[in-house]
Amino acid sequence: MDGTDYAKLCGWAADIAEEEYDRLAGNFVSFSCVGGLTEPGPPIWEPAKKVNGGSHLDTWRQETGDCVSMGATQGTEYLHCYEIEVAKEEEEFHRIFPPCVYGMSRVMPDCGNGRLGRGAGSTGAWAATAMMKYGHLFVDDEGCPEYSGDLADSWGYRGVPEQFQNLARDNTVKQASRLRSVDEIRTALINYNPCTYALYFKYGSGATEYKGYRVCRRNDPVGGHQVCLLAWMDDPFPAAFMLNSWGKRAHTAGLPDNGEPLGGAWIRAEDLETDLRRESPEIYSLSGFSGVAAKPWWGLFGGPKT
Repeated sequence: MDGTDYAKLCGWAADIAEEEYDRLAGNFVSFSCVGGLTEPGPPIWEPAKKVNGGSHLDTWRQETGDCVSMGATQGTEYLHCYEIEVAKEEEEFHRIFPPCVYGMSRVMPDCGNGRLGRGAGSTGAWAATAMMKYGHLFVDDEGCPEYSGDLADSWGYRGVPEQFQNLARDNTVKQASRLRSVDEIRTALINYNPCTYALYFKYGSGATEYKGYRVCRRNDPVGGHQVCLLAWMDDPFPAAFMLNSWGKRAHTAGLPDNGEPLGGAWIRAEDLETDLRRESPEIYSLSGFSGVAAKPWWGLFGGPKT
């Protein structure tokens, strides 16, 4: 640990998560990947690096209990990159501003509806619903402020200003599905559907070395926390890559680097299985992102392509 009080960054409202999922269950589709990939391919951060000029996307560092929005939007950014680079969707990549999803998830009537008042936190179902119904604000949208914990707390209590709601509404996630097993997590990830992962987080801010990889180590719970899962590998051991929102140094210090984004580590399949059996995690796969259409390119004869 580095002196940070990580418990204050844990904002998954575990005590109401299941009842809120039941209330909002109609917003989610049953998980299915019929005809999809069955073996892991290159991890999703490889196309993301191509979209981002050869560099990993920067990892967010929380300043308050807005982890649910961080895990959700970091997953969506990688989905957005994959769809541009691999699925060849003609869209521009823009980084996403997490406080917008945080505020929408907590305040909008068909999400949290202000249930948590001034207290920090959200649920996976609230965030996924907000992303599907109300969209995403981009960090370079006109007037978008700089991130701070105070701003996230303000939007989480007062709501997202209307001017930013208007900018966000067209940039939605198409669908989200609740996952219940390690097999479903594996299938979602090898088909390039990032997953939100909320649980009583037992992995601290460190990790350990295992078979040449940095791997999360289970210990005492820090608190209810949401992260995202980005990729799956079968060899040299089955595991999902977890990206946190505690900055680039979390889970990385002095540990192997196999090209993964900084600020995360692998969770072994056996630990995921334990989480599912003991912790009742709230997990959603994300698919389909509606971004900003790419600007017309100028063709051979000097005019825009139509």
